This record gives sequence, structure tokens and C-alpha cells, in this order.
Amino acid sequence: MPLRIAVCVLVLTAGAAALGYGQDSDLTDEQRRELERIATLGYVTGSDPAPEDAGVTVYDPDACEGYTIYASRGHPGAFLIDMNGRVLHSWQEDGPKEWTRVWACRDGGILAISADPARLAKLDSESNLVWTYGGTDLSAHHDFQVQPDGRIFVLMRRPRYLTWFRKSPLQVDMLCILEPDAEAVRVTDCLSIPEAFRDSEYAHMLSADWFLKGGDPFHTNSVEVLDGRIPHPAFVSGNILVSIRNMDCLAVIDPQERAVVWVSRGRWQRQHEARVTPSGHVLLFDNRTFDGQSRIVEYDVRSDEIVWSYSDDGFYSLGAGAQQLLANGNVLVTESQKGRIFEVARDGRVVWEYVNPRRINDGRTIVRFTRAYRVPYDYFQGDFGDRLPSGQGRSE
Repeated sequence: MPLRIAVCVLVLTAGAAALGYGQDSDLTDEQRRELERIATLGYVTGSDPAPEDAGVTVYDPDACEGYTIYASRGHPGAFLIDMNGRVLHSWQEDGPKEWTRVWACRDGGILAISADPARLAKLDSESNLVWTYGGTDLSAHHDFQVQPDGRIFVLMRRPRYLTWFRKSPLQVDMLCILEPDAEAVRVTDCLSIPEAFRDSEYAHMLSADWFLKGGDPFHTNSVEVLDGRIPHPAFVSGNILVSIRNMDCLAVIDPQERAVVWVSRGRWQRQHEARVTPSGHVLLFDNRTFDGQSRIVEYDVRSDEIVWSYSDDGFYSLGAGAQQLLANGNVLVTESQKGRIFEVARDGRVVWEYVNPRRINDGRTIVRFTRAYRVPYDYFQGDFGDRLPSGQGRSE
């Protein structure tokens, strides 16, 4: 066993014991089977009918220029495309079923959360595997964030019986902090999200009806380390904003106190991708599964008001979904279920659109996107950046 893998296993085992989860040796065969079932909960590759169009279908002069990076269901890799939809580079890994979240490094390497096995991996620009974390009993899922100092905050989960919580098993969401080096990764901390609620003034939320059944009552789906730009006592630098889908809530966790210190819910439903904007607001994808009409919401924490939103007839994603505030003020939206990425101006105009060219079921079904994001043309550096063709603007 390589040294870096042995170190990870040792730390994870110690972390599990410290969090006080029931040990597998204490479980019955029936309980083990139930835990295995819960561990396989996930999304399907695609379900919506495929449209006739594929690739870039809208490209307006008001679009924010740059490279777009995306991953789609059923594919263990990611793509880098220009504004015309041309694939300039791709990363791919043998083994996993698919990649569900990616982040490109400036040197052309990439970090990716994969499915089956569900772990975080780093690959170089030529798709050579550098290191992995998780993928067995402890699984990476949904989101991670790389800090300026190189640390990685990643969402993890493991199926467990929490004897203080309820009798049936559940996916236990955790936030783990990793410190990578050139060829390995070290785990420095793991924080339990159920325990962060239990040990806070919001513990009463754990008694809600939805916690009494279902294998995934939390389903945390985004993480962001706060930098203090929001002048609010809970949003101080170093605290952590998370989106907890199945509780319909945003929450801020104080990692020193290991407790939830702020919660907001009621204005969105089954939301994803809560991100702090430069102006100190929170931008999120409000799935609104109860009425089949999703929207993008910009929320002012201080006034507790929605200050901007976008929706349109037919805009809907039952699961997943993401958005990114771009440099020119436009918003890049990943309408996951429909396999569509589009850029919307603040006045509601769609100024760029890309439809997933990948199809399944003999071309009848479009493949879902997980998340997409855009970087400026000068983002990539070194040899990788030099290899990218120049002048990536509009085709003549």
C-alpha cells in the first residue's frame, strides 16, 4: 500500500471513533444491509427528453468571455470549452463511474469528486492521478472549496446509526479539512453536521418530521468558508456557510465551537450552491420542487430580503443545479436536469446558452450536467496556459 493511502486510512479511522458513531461490529446483518442501501443513494444520469439543439445555441455580445468547465453525468471526466462550444481540453479518469464536481487548477491540473467510488481526487493536466481521499466507508459528495493557503474543505458522508438521534440509519454529513502536498493529502479535522446542530440553539430542528424517516435527511450540498465581507456576527471570517438541501436551509457553522450559529429557511426549497457575492449577498439556486419552477435568488443576509431573482417559463431542475456570478454581473446557470448551461443578464436576457451534446437511450434522453463554471482567458498559467489557442472570442 502506498504511504499516502496508508496515512489517509489511519486518520479516517481515528476520526470516525472521535465522532462517536456506532461501530460496524455492533451492527446486525440487517442493519449492515440497510447501511449499504443508504450508501448508494444518488442521482440518475438523465431523464428529460433530448431537444434538437446541441452545443452553443445563443452567443450574445453581452456575454462574459472566458472558458467554461463542466462535468456531466455518466462520464468520469470534465471538459474545457470556449465560448463557441469547442472542446479545448478534457480530463478523464479510469475507474470511477462519473465525476460530479470539478475545479481546475491554474496549472491545468484538476480536482474532482467522483461517484463509485465517491472520493475526491487530484489529477494533473494530462489526467495522471496524483492522490485520492475517501471512496470507501467515508465518501466525498457534492462540493469542496480550495482555500488560498491550499487547504481543501470538502463535504463527506458515511452511513451510520446515530444512537442519540434515531433508531434507523442515515447518511451522516461531515465537513473535512484536507492539507495536500505534491503527492499526498492529510486530514486535519472532520466536523459532524448533525452534531453541529445538536450542540447549538438550533437543536430543535432535529425533531422535525422529516428526520424520522429517509436515509438522507440532511443532504448538504455546498460549502463556503467565509471571509468576513458580510457585516453580520455569524458571518465572521473563518466560519463556514453550508446549504442543507433536505432541511431547506442555509446554515453557518463556527468550526471552533463546532456548532451552528445561524440558520435561514422558508424563502427557498431544496436549494443548491449558496455563494457569497462581492457585494456581501448570498446567491443560490432555488430548485422549488413543490411548484416545478426553479429560480436564481440573491439574498441579503442583513435585511433578510431577496434583492434579485431570475426565473422563466420552463426553467426547472428537480435535483442539482448551480450558478456563478460572473465578472460583468451576469450569472452563469447550470440547469442540471435539462442538460443546459446558460448565462443570464440582470435584466433577464439569456446571452449565452450551451446544450449538452451527450445523449443516452438511443439519443432520446439528454444527459444531465452537474455543475459548470467559467474562468477568464488568463486564468491558466505556465505550459498549460500557453498551449491553449489564443483569441477565444466569437467565431466569424
